Amino acid sequence: MRILLVSLIITSFLLPLNIAKADSHNEGKKFVGASSGYEGREDQLGRAMSVVLMSLNETKPYQHDINDALVKMILTTIQFAKDNNIIDALIEHEVETTRPLLERVRRNYLKTGELETAMVGMIDRTACAYQLFIGIEKTNAQRSWQSPFGLILENTRRMGQHDLTEQEVHDIWIKKRYHAFAEVIGIELSISDIDENGKVTIKALRPTTVAKN
Repeated sequence: MRILLVSLIITSFLLPLNIAKADSHNEGKKFVGASSGYEGREDQLGRAMSVVLMSLNETKPYQHDINDALVKMILTTIQFAKDNNIIDALIEHEVETTRPLLERVRRNYLKTGELETAMVGMIDRTACAYQLFIGIEKTNAQRSWQSPFGLILENTRRMGQHDLTEQEVHDIWIKKRYHAFAEVIGIELSISDIDENGKVTIKALRPTTVAKN
């Protein structure tokens, strides 16, 4: 069913492209049909959809999702930092690497004064977030998603690749990291624990008392 759904999505993207291509052979006629927005990028779209299908076809030892490689890279990074007692240095490095983007989010936030602007810049427009947290729920100044780490950790812990728990990863990669990002932007966050359904919620509460220059 999942593969069929993805195939239908692909078809919905490619159909307007095929119509446009067919119409291009009729000289003197202007194409007035639907446009997908992917005209000229058909090969790129095809490669992306191929990766999606290959990922979803991987069902052993567990059902892979399209964020599988990203989750594993994050887990291996955190495991290295834990083994070498450099978690704080890892988070500091993340902040400094991301600082140019965070400063831009801060400027946009200060222009509007809206906490939602900070959440859009910190999560919605960041590929590292929307490619990792598939299916983000959005409300005003709040974002929720299913924690993506538990399923893979069940398997990598069994194989001896990681000894992390999902809660450890949440405390490091979600809580410590996003609180550090928020400090640069100039806001305070409320970050939930992982609930019984695996859900995580982040909410922007208020500006920090002292704005960073």
